[in-house]
Amino acid sequence: MLFVKDFPVAGDQDIAMLASGAEAAQRFVSLILAEIASAATAEQMQGFFRAVGARLAKSHPIVNAKDMDRLTQHGNMVWHRLHWGSVRFELDDEGIDIFHDGLPERLEGDADGIWAGVAPFILEGAYDAWFRQMGSGERLSTRISRSQGGHVELRHGI
Repeated sequence: MLFVKDFPVAGDQDIAMLASGAEAAQRFVSLILAEIASAATAEQMQGFFRAVGARLAKSHPIVNAKDMDRLTQHGNMVWHRLHWGSVRFELDDEGIDIFHDGLPERLEGDADGIWAGVAPFILEGAYDAWFRQMGSGERLSTRISRSQGGHVELRHGI
């Protein structure tokens, strides 16, 4: 004989911590961030999130582009779809300055503010990977120059 137990259904007061849609996704990512932060050193986290950025760039490749206008257009399309702001570039004789504005400063459920510390490394990895897709040499790299609030400045060069 099969026995079936009735389980009580949660009431509204029981699901106050749950969310739906984008908020639920942010809360879930916040849980992942907290777990990574509890087990990894700062250097490991930076490397991990750079790799996430590179993977993001690989999944949204810039194809047959050799100029900054195309990279700007492509990057802004990707960031717009993610609701991660926008980018502009300034070139000089020694490299490229990257100005990213509007990066979300927090995620729902991220009480420790981990996102604000790791999100710029996702950008660093993505921009570096896109420059490599465009033919950037091994001697050149992309590094964060400044990060404050939703504004991140990076530099691609020697």
